[in-house]
Amino acid sequence: MSDYSDAMSEMYDSDGSGFEDFQDNDSDYDIPVASTKGKEKMATLEYQTLSPERLQDTIDDDIRRVASISGLESPIASILLQHFRFNEDRLLEKFMDSPAAVLKEAGEPPEPPSTRPTKRTRLTPTEFVCGICCDTPSADEVFKLRCDHAFCKACWEMYVTSKVKEEGQCFFSCMQDGCATIVDDTAVAKLTDVTGYERFKELIRRSYVSANTNLRYCPHPSCTETVSCAGGRGESLLTEVPIVRCGKEHSFCFGCGLDSDHRPLICKLIDVWVKNAREDAGTTQWMKANTKQCPKCGNNIEKNGGCNRIPCRHCQYQFCWLCMQKWETHGYNNEVCNAWKEPEPDEATSEAQRNLSKWLFYFDRFNNHELSAKLDQELCERAESKMLEIQETGKLSWIESKFMQDAVDELTMCRVSLKWSYAMAYFLKQGNQKEIFEDIQADLEKAVEELSQMLEEEIEDESVKALRLRTVDKTVYVRGRHEILLQDTAAGLAEGRWEWNVTL
Repeated sequence: MSDYSDAMSEMYDSDGSGFEDFQDNDSDYDIPVASTKGKEKMATLEYQTLSPERLQDTIDDDIRRVASISGLESPIASILLQHFRFNEDRLLEKFMDSPAAVLKEAGEPPEPPSTRPTKRTRLTPTEFVCGICCDTPSADEVFKLRCDHAFCKACWEMYVTSKVKEEGQCFFSCMQDGCATIVDDTAVAKLTDVTGYERFKELIRRSYVSANTNLRYCPHPSCTETVSCAGGRGESLLTEVPIVRCGKEHSFCFGCGLDSDHRPLICKLIDVWVKNAREDAGTTQWMKANTKQCPKCGNNIEKNGGCNRIPCRHCQYQFCWLCMQKWETHGYNNEVCNAWKEPEPDEATSEAQRNLSKWLFYFDRFNNHELSAKLDQELCERAESKMLEIQETGKLSWIESKFMQDAVDELTMCRVSLKWSYAMAYFLKQGNQKEIFEDIQADLEKAVEELSQMLEEEIEDESVKALRLRTVDKTVYVRGRHEILLQDTAAGLAEGRWEWNVTL
């Protein structure tokens, strides 16, 4: 490895030096925190999260402001805002030039509602016939929109409910053929039930978010949080990965909307990676399987843990799951298998075969970290019952027994970064910068595998405290390595240090 990697090793020694001292007690603060001395903190992306209620308040404030300046009623101001894609400045600028032209463009009747005569002739069943169903309802069962087009309430309710609930529309016009008048908020509230009106308000919020480049919904399934961020768009995506966290603690990328923290790979290359994975799905099906053959005896082996050290139960041979080398000579000690080595020139090997071999190398490691993260979590869940037994004996308090989950949480975050680091390495040009990057990547991967192996150790009453101390120490060490990877790659993006083998 490079001198850079050795320097990093001295900064984060595995014996715990380089971190603040900690006491082994029952407090909430017995997990050590990585010291930031001598390191630069990563630039923080400024953003804020909005709940559905806060987002609705923001929209209502915009409507009230437009209504106050224009002198229009709030329902009409809301319609004008939707018509102008919630561009308040553009709306007010055009409205001040010609209010009548703006109202006509938005489909409003020529005469504003505030100046229209309020006296109306009471309708009777003999005077009115619904143009939709041809019934003759009583006056109380007739609804008239601002445009003076009237239909029976039953037809209006069916129409509005269909538009909102079935078609998912919040901006639709009157039922009368050729009429461009938009059905306003007040009318929708009268013509739908509570769930229909809530759906209508939700559709307006979605329209508001889609029209505002500084807003993005959290892509996590069933999450209703919104994030507001002034950055994370345009050319800045070449120099940063704008990862944000919503109010429910879901991390996602504000730039491309991916439901994952895909640092260190930039958004533009995410699309290329995903496209390649989708196109080569048939070729890479074998990598998605959980079994491989033992290099010594040939028996199929299923990977049931996150650690890459695999013992064959048939012949006791131990090997690395990724490169299939003997563990005694591999072992993440002097040899690593995170870096792609260009094969020797061979006339019999085509360019397509070499490209496929390189792709399989990186994609295999990408998938492996995704699988290992799930297996690490399963190991932790299986250990929970044993931890409960140990708590009952008084050997560990409830806080102390959380060390395995803390380790798994850290492992999960590291494996997400590692899998995307392999995608990044696939696109990096060969050279000194890539070698330094792969050294840092290998340091983190080695530490992650060591911590993952600790999770597979048997939990015994007599040794659980010693296991806890070793796991806590290694968790902090892994966290430090993770920070180094993220800091170095972020700095490389900001400085324009990385060279890609594809055109951005």
